[in-house]
Amino acid sequence: MRQPSDVVLFVVLTSFVFSCHTYADEYCVASWNVENLFDLDDDPNVALDEEFTPQAPKRWTRERLDIKLNNLAGVIRKMNGGRGPDVLGLCEVENRKVVEMLVAKLAPLGRKYQIVHKDSPSDRGIDTALIYDANVFALADSKFHFIDAERTRDIVEAALTRGGKKLYVFVNHWPSRNNDEWQRIMAAVVLRKRLDEILAREPRADIVLMGDFNDEPGNVSIAKFLRAATHRANLPPDSFYNTTAAIAQEGLGTHVWDDSWQLIDHIIVSPGLLDDDGFRWKPGSTKRVDFDELFFLGRWPNAIRQPSRSYSGNDFHRDGYSDHLAVTCTLSD
Repeated sequence: MRQPSDVVLFVVLTSFVFSCHTYADEYCVASWNVENLFDLDDDPNVALDEEFTPQAPKRWTRERLDIKLNNLAGVIRKMNGGRGPDVLGLCEVENRKVVEMLVAKLAPLGRKYQIVHKDSPSDRGIDTALIYDANVFALADSKFHFIDAERTRDIVEAALTRGGKKLYVFVNHWPSRNNDEWQRIMAAVVLRKRLDEILAREPRADIVLMGDFNDEPGNVSIAKFLRAATHRANLPPDSFYNTTAAIAQEGLGTHVWDDSWQLIDHIIVSPGLLDDDGFRWKPGSTKRVDFDELFFLGRWPNAIRQPSRSYSGNDFHRDGYSDHLAVTCTLSD
C-alpha cells in the first residue's frame, strides 16, 4: 500500500491536533427546588419541622422518603443526556443528611459528588445546598450569606476551579411570595453587595446565580436591586443577564400557582460568562427540565399540565417529584 508523504502526514496530524483544541469542554449546571426533602426526625432546634415526621398527619415514613429520593434521583440521572449535572444547586433540603442520601442514589452515574452545605436559620428547617463533581471541579472556597428577613435561608456561595479558571456559584432560595416583597428585596441587596465585592477585584469574574428566587424576571427584587436584565443585547456594564427569561417568552415557567405558570427559578450569569475568557455560558442553552413524568394534569376541567408534586395537603403521591421544575444550562471553557 502506498504510504503518505511526510508532508501529508504532518498536515493530517496538525489538523487533528488543532481540531482537538477547538472543541471546548462543556459542563452542565442545574438548579432544582426539590420540594420538602426532609429526614424523619424532629429536630429540637427547629420549630416547624414536625410536619415531616412519621407521627404527623403527612405520615412521612422511611418508605415515603425512599420513594421521594428514588424519584428525584431518577430525574437527576437523566439530566445532561444521562450523564447527570456537573454542578447542581438544591433548594428545600432539610440538612446535609438528606443531601448525602440523595447523592448516594446518584452513584450509578459514577460521579464523585461533593456537598457544600450549612444549616440555615429557617423556622421550617429548610436549606440550600450545592453538589459538584470533584472529578470535574475543585472547591476553592465556600461562604454562606445570612439574610435578615425573618429567618429565611442562607445563600450558598462556592468558588469552583478547573484548569486555573474560577467559577463562582450562588444558590438562592429567597422568601416565599406569601411574604412581604421587602424580604426578597433584602435577599437581593445581600447578594448584590457580595457580587459587587467580587467584581471590584475581578471585573470579568465568571459567576452563576441560581435557585428559587420566588420572584419573576421583571419583579423589582431581580430587575432593579439584583440588576439582572432580560436581554443580552446592550447589557449595561453593571448588570447580569437572566438567561431564564427566554422560558417566560415562550409562555412557560417553573412553578404553577392558581393554574398559571410562574417563572421563579432562575439561572442568571455575569458579564464575564458572556465573553471569550474563562468559562462561557452557551447561548440558548438554558432550559427547564420537562421530562414527561414530571407533569400531571390538574384534576379540574381545563386545568393546565403542571409539575407533579410529592404532596397535596396531607396526601402523598408516589409518582410525585416536586412542585417546581429544574432548570439547566451549559457552560464551556
